[in-house]
Amino acid sequence: MTPEEFTARFLPLGEGLYRIGLSLLESQEEARDAVQDVFLKMWATRDSLDAIRDPRAWSYILMRNLCVDRVRAREKLRKEPLPAGLAADPPDEPPEKLTRVLAAVRSLPDKDRQLLRMRLNQDLSYEEIAQLTGQSELALRVAFHRIKNKIRKKI
Repeated sequence: MTPEEFTARFLPLGEGLYRIGLSLLESQEEARDAVQDVFLKMWATRDSLDAIRDPRAWSYILMRNLCVDRVRAREKLRKEPLPAGLAADPPDEPPEKLTRVLAAVRSLPDKDRQLLRMRLNQDLSYEEIAQLTGQSELALRVAFHRIKNKIRKKI
């Protein structure tokens, strides 16, 4: 793949990749770094990119996997004890209802939380989510209905 083909086919996906990174990593700086890393990985394998039928779905999955790896690495570091004298200030308390909603979302299975992130944070359509997950649009609509009901019951 030539640099011009790569630029035309993959660089326009940068904004969507950034939104995925931001929703999963929750940091603008980390999201920008992740987008750059994804583009570097794609460029390193540019000779095999012509075989990709859906560059958008493929790059979104690549971004998601990279972000999940980063989150797992971050969580692993958090489990290690802090050195003495590095106690963090307690965060400001959110409103009670928001606390209940967040607790309900956190109690959902990982699969459900990931679907919510794709739909709400990344603003992906049912069709786009279906491409990424391999589920039908109808199955996704049913899943979102059930997720909403689970959250309502826990609140």
